Amino acid sequence: MPQKIGDEGEILETVLKGLERFNDIRAPEARAQLVEFREGEILVRFSGYMCFSCGVFDYFDDLIYELRDFGIEIKIKDFRREGEDCYLVTYKIKNF
Repeated sequence: MPQKIGDEGEILETVLKGLERFNDIRAPEARAQLVEFREGEILVRFSGYMCFSCGVFDYFDDLIYELRDFGIEIKIKDFRREGEDCYLVTYKIKNF
């Protein structure tokens, strides 16, 4: 059985570090902001100058790789466009 990855405080701190690294590398073209952290899931707002017609989903995947580098495995659960210039993406945290 897979091990649990830590308590909520540790996970939240790690998620914030991953988001910071994502933004350091990709902003201002793409920015990721934590909207909500709830048991086993994170909701992230993606905004910026990214192309919304092609390649936007690559940014959603990039966050998966950033957090993997910090020891957190996530997968996309849902996404939706919000207004003209951003997406909301819900990720499921594996082994939570």
